[in-house]
Order: sequence, then C-alpha cells, then structure tokens
Amino acid sequence: MNTEKNKQLMIQLLNGIKAMPYFKNYAAASGAVHNIASHEKAVEILMTDNGLTEWIPIEKPNSETVWNWINTSYQNTIQEKPVIIDSVVPMPDYSYVSQPCGTHDSPDFIIKLDEAIFMGIECKSVDKGYTPMYNSGGIKQPLIYVFCSKKTNSTTMYCGKDIMTLEQQQILDELIEKQRIIEKEYNEKLKECDVNHRGISYYTRPMIQQSGGAEYTNYFTHRNREKCEQNVYEYVNMLIEKNTAPPSNTIMTSDVEP
Repeated sequence: MNTEKNKQLMIQLLNGIKAMPYFKNYAAASGAVHNIASHEKAVEILMTDNGLTEWIPIEKPNSETVWNWINTSYQNTIQEKPVIIDSVVPMPDYSYVSQPCGTHDSPDFIIKLDEAIFMGIECKSVDKGYTPMYNSGGIKQPLIYVFCSKKTNSTTMYCGKDIMTLEQQQILDELIEKQRIIEKEYNEKLKECDVNHRGISYYTRPMIQQSGGAEYTNYFTHRNREKCEQNVYEYVNMLIEKNTAPPSNTIMTSDVEP
C-alpha cells in the first residue's frame, strides 16, 4: 500500500504542470517551442521526471476498457462502496499510456498508480484567447484538463466536472439526439432529389462553445480559477483514497513534504 507515495508523486506532478509555460498542442505544433515539440510532450516529460514509465503494449486496450478504468476510479470517489474492476488489468503500476483512445479522442494520457488508481489527462492549448476549444467529444466529467495560453504564457488546470455539470451534459445529449432525428429526415429528402447522383448529405458536428464575455470564458481570470485548481488536488486525493484499501486520512494539498 503506497498511499503517501502516490500522493507525493501526484502533488509534485501537478505542481510541475501548474508552473508550465505555453506550449502548442500536438495537432498545431509545426516546430519546437521551448525546445519541446508539443504541449503533450511537455506534460509527458513531467510524468517521466516524477517516476512514471510509458507503457507501450503490443496491443493497446480498446477505448471501452480505457474508459472503464477511468470511470470506475471516478465513480469510487462519489460512492460509499468502491467497485472492484473485475478483469485483470495488464497495465503496470506507475505507468502511463499516450493517446490510449487514438489521436482524435480524449484523453491524451491515462495514468495508473498502483492497485486500481486510474486517471485521465487531457491537454488543451491556444495561441489566441483564453478559452480552450473542445472537440466533438465534449467535456468529460472524470478528466483532468491541462490548459495553457500563449497570451498568458501560463497554465491552469481543472476537472471536467467543474466546467460542465451532469445536467448540462444531459441537455446536450438530448439536443444531439434530436438533431440526429432531424438530420435523418432531411437526408432522406436530399437523397430523393439527388438527380446529379452525388450523394449529398448533411451532418451536424457537436461543438461545445462558451460565451458571456471574459467573466465566463477567460480561464485565467475566472473567479473560480484557484478553486478549480485546488479541486484537482482534492480530486486526485479522493482517487487515491477511495481506490486504495484501507483508506488514509491524509488530505492532499499542493504542499510537498521536505
């Protein structure tokens, strides 16, 4: 049982992440920035510097398995009785996988400490503005987001659950479902009048946006920035506590033991 080791490792990793300058995200990186090619690579270097080893399996676990690991650890933080992952987990302790669900799907990393402690990290970066762009996958409640901006040359971090509520996610899911029904109806109409035989059809790509001015959209001056950053430490603390038996009473903060 390595509860204190896990907490100290993650405190140092999160402190390092929070102190990072700006890096381009992998998809936008056309050359080295700060001698490191991408935001993801910069985060990866911090992980290895803090004792995590990259796991490169012959065959990666599929997305369903990856999200089962992440969601199970997450659910254990909010329920009284922990759920035991019923399948043998081949991922080694104190390791990470880069792009576990592919280059176009979150998260950018899955980390495993020991026992059944899993967490997902998603990297976001912008060179213009102070608000991250979310892909069609939306904002994931269990993920830890690492966001940097060229405008501030700094990094903030937050949990997905502190940006979008479950109720908001349910409303968006309902909207997307209704859009799909309308799309199907109108794509049938497009098909019926396709006299040019070109297969014209329409698809709505879900995109999360934020509006309301800087008070709502600037992640660096937002009134809840410090609270959200501290919530990451508390969330990781809960991941370690609730997925380790017996639980420890030590509370995790951003302070590292000497």
